[in-house]
Amino acid sequence: MTQELENKIERMIESLGYVLYDIAFLKENDSHILRISITNKENKITLDMCQEVSEVLSPLLDVEILDEKSYFLEVSSPGVERVLKTSRHFLLSLNQKVQVRLDNKEEFEAILKDYQDEKVVFEINGDIKSFDLKALKKVKTILEW
Repeated sequence: MTQELENKIERMIESLGYVLYDIAFLKENDSHILRISITNKENKITLDMCQEVSEVLSPLLDVEILDEKSYFLEVSSPGVERVLKTSRHFLLSLNQKVQVRLDNKEEFEAILKDYQDEKVVFEINGDIKSFDLKALKKVKTILEW
């Protein structure tokens, strides 16, 4: 998928009042899936919202993705607990509680406070600590009941 197509998808999603979280072209079993994850300011995505985005994106994708194998379009929320991989993921998850595993195997829970220039800032038990993105093995949001 080209960057131009990703930009078109993002603009269409934003025109509906949502935010593009992620785009992934996957193969599960013998099926190809174009998975588009959306969110919004309230982090509440309903089935109706996903259907609305799917119906708006389908004509664009039918025209733009001619050379690819057949695929299923799947529009969904990114989920409550999700792994943060890209700068977009970090920026859309600010002020959320996360579980962090460092390269040195140290683990902790924190609040994601900032992401800039490959640096991630966490609040850990009231203390602010900054880490290079390269030092983070895995960061995922966690649900608090």
